[in-house]
Amino acid sequence: MNRREDHIYQMMASAHHPQINSIVVWEDGETKAECFFNGYTAASRHVIRSVFKSILSVGIGIAQDEGLLNVRDSVKKHLPAFGEGRDMRHRLITVEHLLTMTSGIFWQGGVHYHCPLMAAMRRSGSWVDYIADCMVRDMPGTVYNYKEFDVILLSAILSKVTGDAFDYINDKLFAPLGIHNDRWYKSPDGVYYCPAPEKEQESASALTAGEMVRIGQLFLQQGIWNGRRIVSDDYIRSATAPSPANPGYGYLWWLGEGWYGCRGFGGQSVTVFPERDRIVVTQATVTDRPLSYEDVYFADI
Repeated sequence: MNRREDHIYQMMASAHHPQINSIVVWEDGETKAECFFNGYTAASRHVIRSVFKSILSVGIGIAQDEGLLNVRDSVKKHLPAFGEGRDMRHRLITVEHLLTMTSGIFWQGGVHYHCPLMAAMRRSGSWVDYIADCMVRDMPGTVYNYKEFDVILLSAILSKVTGDAFDYINDKLFAPLGIHNDRWYKSPDGVYYCPAPEKEQESASALTAGEMVRIGQLFLQQGIWNGRRIVSDDYIRSATAPSPANPGYGYLWWLGEGWYGCRGFGGQSVTVFPERDRIVVTQATVTDRPLSYEDVYFADI
C-alpha cells in the first residue's frame, strides 16, 4: 500500500461512504492509487449506469469523424418518424440537441429510473415511434432537460448509420482500448439502451474501474490511444464545451471548473482534470437515495 492509498483508506474510514466499492486515481501517466472495498477487486465488473451516455457520445463522435452523420443533422434525416408532422417542431431537432439534452421533447421524470413515461414506452411496440408521438414542449436548443428519450434516439440513430450501435462502439472504441463489455440491453424494436430495465440490470453494461479510467484517458490524450486516432480532438473539444442551455453540460459529458467527466446514478463516475493530467474513478453500490461523492472526486488524494 502506498502513501496515497493509505490516505484514501483513512479518508474513507471517516467519510461514512460504505457504498463505495472502488476508487482509482490516475495521474501523470500512471495509476497512483487503487483502493477497493466490500469485496471488490481490480477485476470486478460494476454496472456503470449513465456513464453509458458519455460512451455513446464517443460513438457519435467516431461516426461523425467517419462521415456517417453530422451533429448538425436533423433527427428526421435518420429517423423518418420525426418528419411525419406529428409535431411540426420535431423537424427542428438535431443530433446536437439530443447530445446536449435540449430536444425540447416533453419529459416528466420519476424516481431514479422508475419513470411513468419510460414504463409506457417499454410497453409500446416501438420505442422510437412512442417518442415520436410525444409533443415538443420547448423550442429545440433552448431548454436543458436531462432525459432518457434523447439518449434513446441517439442510440437508434447510431445503429441506423452504422448497422449496430453496440458492434460499432465495441469495434471502434472498446477493442482498441482493451475494454471488455457484454452486449448491451436491446429493446424489442432493436434500440440499445443502458441502463436496462431493473430486472435486466445485472446483464447491462459493466466495466472494471481500470476500464473506466481508459475512457477518461482517451479524452485526456485528445482522442489518441497507443498512437492511434480513435476520435477526433475537434469532437472532444465540442463534447467538453459548455452548451448554450447549460454551462455544466456538453455532449453527454458533465462539466465543472477545471474538470469534465461521466456520471452514473449512485456514484459511478469518471472525473478528468486536464490541467492536472489526472483522472479519478469511483464505483458504488446504488441505494434508494441518489448519492454522489464530490468529497471523493475532488479530494486532494
